Amino acid sequence: MVFTLSLSFGQQGNTQPAADLFAQGMINITSDQEMIDLEQEMRLNPNAQVVRLDRTSHRFFILTYNVSTLTEQDLLSWFGSYSSNVSCIQIGVHGVDAVDPFPFTNCSN
Repeated sequence: MVFTLSLSFGQQGNTQPAADLFAQGMINITSDQEMIDLEQEMRLNPNAQVVRLDRTSHRFFILTYNVSTLTEQDLLSWFGSYSSNVSCIQIGVHGVDAVDPFPFTNCSN
């Protein structure tokens, strides 16, 4: 009986949800209202748990929800017509990968 209980508890522990991912970088939008509108629109994305677009520094930070992978192309699609205004992208596993400090250096994209 003890073996059966420990086996069932052990199997439950193996079904973990997808890790939360983060994405950060720069977005070049000069209009405060456009930045506000974009942030509100992006918050409607069911895969985005947190969306922050900083109008002063032009940084963005996104924390995903229930997403197992996030590519740069996936991320850029979330920005819609502003995707060409995005640079210095960093994507990682929240709580595991280090978030690059601002100001960003060594931007390759």
